[in-house]
Amino acid sequence: MNKLKEFLIEEIKEYEWDKIDGVIKSIIPNIIFTVDKNESAPSLLSSRFGGKPATPVDFDWPIQTLGQKAPLAFFFQLNFAEIKPFDIENKFPDKGILLCFASVTDDIMWEYDAPDAFKTYFFTDTENLILSDIPNNIPDEQRLSSKTINFKSCFQLPFYPFNYTLSDQGLISEDDADGIDEVAGEILSEAIHFQMRTKKTTKTSLISPTPKNELYRVLSCNMLLGVPFSVQDAIAEKWAEKHHNTNDLRENYVNLISFEMKGHEGYGFNANGAHLYLCLDKEDLENGNLNNITAIVQNT
Repeated sequence: MNKLKEFLIEEIKEYEWDKIDGVIKSIIPNIIFTVDKNESAPSLLSSRFGGKPATPVDFDWPIQTLGQKAPLAFFFQLNFAEIKPFDIENKFPDKGILLCFASVTDDIMWEYDAPDAFKTYFFTDTENLILSDIPNNIPDEQRLSSKTINFKSCFQLPFYPFNYTLSDQGLISEDDADGIDEVAGEILSEAIHFQMRTKKTTKTSLISPTPKNELYRVLSCNMLLGVPFSVQDAIAEKWAEKHHNTNDLRENYVNLISFEMKGHEGYGFNANGAHLYLCLDKEDLENGNLNNITAIVQNT
């Protein structure tokens, strides 16, 4: 059993539950990621923020249709061949490159339901891609430095709304569903506090804190699959309303990638705690169709 999952199970056992076996069985895998602090050489197929995108030779750089009608800035790319070893339940395609571009002019990316604030492309054929030059009219501050993304298999509790779906199915009680939210929240709080203390000590001569266990590694805002941490409303519900015009289909939701866009850390255009969520329909993912991605932005 994965050591992080063992730590999560031990934490669960510290609390009282109606159906503890159901709570333990509810643990789901996800993939968390970190971004290198230092700039890296933009290799063609690497998963990374910034640099030049890997595109077909005849690729047309995306243009936003609102505001200044300027080219979108290249944000990041994911290589699913690199992700596959961490995909415990074999959800993702075996290969392919996903590109994400972002609009960063006229605050369009913050407009509600802006149709072209983000643009994604999925290329299944990676044999004939090239590093595409960034258009000259994209300002320097919108050209992110190339920084490698590193992945890691992980686990989490399926908090709201999915914990209540388990309650409806009789796998856990409603009180257990409430408890999952509480425990997940406590673990997240502890993880955030530890990470903040660690960052503070790296800027001073203080000794780095010692974690009481490995749970601080379990929860992250930067993740693929699983249930992302929403800044405001539940992402599954927002996606269902946007994609299906009803939140009754929120169980069809898949978190493709979610992360905090921290400009000062070098992998975003924003420094105020905004989070980006790229969402998929479960059926599309099962069919290997990554062309119907919905982008949702929430701000702190």
